[in-house]
Amino acid sequence: MPDIALQIRIEADAETVYRALTTSEGVAGWFTTGAEIGEGVGAVHRLSFPGAPMTWDFRIDQAEAGKRLAQTVVAGPPQWLGTEIAYTLEAHPEGGTMVRLDHTGFAEIDDMFREVTMGWAGMFTRLKEYVETGKPVPYATV
Repeated sequence: MPDIALQIRIEADAETVYRALTTSEGVAGWFTTGAEIGEGVGAVHRLSFPGAPMTWDFRIDQAEAGKRLAQTVVAGPPQWLGTEIAYTLEAHPEGGTMVRLDHTGFAEIDDMFREVTMGWAGMFTRLKEYVETGKPVPYATV
């Protein structure tokens, strides 16, 4: 199965990055302003995008503050269903936080997979900008 694996160094501590991944305000700052964010294992992050006929729902499977967030896609485009998204946060030796993303479980490398790969790359740069400056730069505004 093809997987997406990215990493980016962010000039901020892991707790600040983690809040950008796990709070409504944080997710709205870099991903989408249509973010309903649940807290804790079993809760759901429900994301809306302009013109999309459905929400993307990510069930939280693991939530370790400042270290790891793992989710399973339980609603959204058919190609996303059952895929898993994990963010791992580690202190970088030169300062800041190394953020690693693994989006795993896609059935095949098709046009959707390629678009998702490019989408994550763009969103990761938005995450970095938002966390480092504090100024929202959402990918989508609902």
